[in-house]
Amino acid sequence: MNKKLMIGGALVLFLVGAVGGNYAIKQLRQPPPPSSAAQTLIGTAMPTFTLLGLDDVREDVNQWQGKVRIINFWATWCPPCKREIPHLIELQERYGKQGLQIIGIALDGKAAVSDYVNESGINYPILLGDNAIEVSEMLGNDMGILPYTVIIDQVGDITYMRYGEVERSTLESEIKKLL
Repeated sequence: MNKKLMIGGALVLFLVGAVGGNYAIKQLRQPPPPSSAAQTLIGTAMPTFTLLGLDDVREDVNQWQGKVRIINFWATWCPPCKREIPHLIELQERYGKQGLQIIGIALDGKAAVSDYVNESGINYPILLGDNAIEVSEMLGNDMGILPYTVIIDQVGDITYMRYGEVERSTLESEIKKLL
C-alpha cells in the first residue's frame, strides 16, 4: 500500500477521533435538564424559607419580594460554581438598581464561605445553613447538582431553573424578560 495513502488515512482517522472525542466530552459535561418533576415548579410560587447569613442572622427569603431574584446554590470546592460567581457579581452590579437581587446559598462551612466571599468580592447576600440542601430540593434540585440556579419573578413565581453552570448571557437574557 502507498505510504502517503496510509499516512493520510491515519490522519483522517485521528481527526475524526479527536472531533468525536471532543464532542463526547462536551456532552458528558453538560448537566441534564431539570427533571419533569422539577419542571412542574415553573410558574408556581417559590416556597418560603429562612437560612442563616454570614452574620449569623436568620434571613427570610421573602425580604426580597418585589425583586427579580436569582438564587444560586454553590460551594467553595465546586469549580463551575466559582466560574459563575464573577458573572453574578457583574449582574448584581449592573441590574441591582433595576430590581435584581442575587442570593447565594452556600453548601459549605461558614469559615470557608466567609474567606471566599472576602477574597472574591461577592456583592450580594450569602446564606448558609444546615437545611440548605433541603431548600435546594424544595426549589427543584432533585439531583443534588451544583451549581444550581433558580430565577424568581417579582411576584414570587419560579420562572427558570438550571442544573450546572449557566452562561452569563443566558442569565442576563432571562432577567431582562422580567425587569
